[in-house]
Amino acid sequence: MDNDTLRKIIRTVPDWPKPGVNFFDICSIVEHPGAFAWTVNRLAVACAGHDSTAIVSPDARGFLWGSATAFATRLPLHLARKPGKLPGDVVTQSYDYEYSTTSISLQAHSPLKGKRVILIDDVLATGGTAIAIVDLLTGHFGIDPEAIQLGAVINLKFLGGEAHLKARGVSVFSLLDYHE
Repeated sequence: MDNDTLRKIIRTVPDWPKPGVNFFDICSIVEHPGAFAWTVNRLAVACAGHDSTAIVSPDARGFLWGSATAFATRLPLHLARKPGKLPGDVVTQSYDYEYSTTSISLQAHSPLKGKRVILIDDVLATGGTAIAIVDLLTGHFGIDPEAIQLGAVINLKFLGGEAHLKARGVSVFSLLDYHE
């Protein structure tokens, strides 16, 4: 497996979820076990290179790669969930993303203080979800932005999420970059 082969596996769905948008369907990766394993292994290498001590992944497709990478690296996984999905005390951050406004939460008592976190997601687009999670990690858990890395399977560079994260001091690792 290599980046070119992975790129060929990913289906592009034109005009979804609205006209003019090309949706990169990562479901096609998990339909190919070898491709999925390759992406998880690459993310595990990124964890090691960042000296990560915890993984945070957002609802819902981020869970696919976050949980598999946590298993591969034996790192703890913390779930960033949509509203009303986590029990107990939570900290929540509202944000805008590609098509709407929403919020994301982490359990308030998660043992994240002092950790080097890799935030693993399927796609980095405008960065709304990632920035909201970074705000929770830096604000509530006191993690320095330089101790946070985002690892994404796909980076839609033309939507600017990477630039927004880097401006906050967060490093970005991606397997595939799309420029338009």
